[in-house]
Amino acid sequence: MDTDMMTSSEVEEQAREIEEEEEEIEEEIEERIEEIEAQVEPSDQDTSQMEDAQMENHAPSRSQIPLRDIGNQATWKLSTWKPGFGVHALLAESTDLYWQSDAPQPHHIDIHFAKRVEVAKIMLYLDYRRDESYTPSKIAVYAGSGYHDLHEVLSMGLEEPSGWIDIPLNHAGKDGFLKAFLLRLSVLQNHQTGKDTHIRGIKVLSPDWHANDIEDDGVPFSSIALLAHSTIR
Repeated sequence: MDTDMMTSSEVEEQAREIEEEEEEIEEEIEERIEEIEAQVEPSDQDTSQMEDAQMENHAPSRSQIPLRDIGNQATWKLSTWKPGFGVHALLAESTDLYWQSDAPQPHHIDIHFAKRVEVAKIMLYLDYRRDESYTPSKIAVYAGSGYHDLHEVLSMGLEEPSGWIDIPLNHAGKDGFLKAFLLRLSVLQNHQTGKDTHIRGIKVLSPDWHANDIEDDGVPFSSIALLAHSTIR
């Protein structure tokens, strides 16, 4: 009998040893691959942070969101007015026309919307050089769902204003916009202790979420998937 020949049991033993070595090698390779992937690929938390950062980069700030005048959606009411110097004159495009009150202070402009609106600011056109003692020197803005819950959201002084004056309301809302059905602008005092007031123009500015394909969450349609469905087929 040839001593170089292996018995069947020895062959099986050697085969098992080879299989065990192959399994150990495979395990080492898998462990190495996992180590490399962990170094290259970000974790779920990192991915989430990256996505949040990308959203922040794409989302415009409140100051970048376009605004539009929504005064034409409102019902306007004045506390008093001189004949010919009422709502029509107040809302006219020409600043040569103006509202003139006709009673003791305070004077009110009530702006009532059929649905709750978002308001970034109110703009007034005032002209101290032309109106002098008729020019407001202290105003206040009130807001609510109706007359029963009107509350003051801003009070500010004015020093010889001329031109369009911003009345910012971004502080009055959690997300940077005041939300209300009813706004009241009150003239509390005039320059030179004047009694009646002149206001030559007024605008109520609201965020225009549809401008430049901006959605209500402030994120523009920029991905290929969204753009693919942005047109009617």
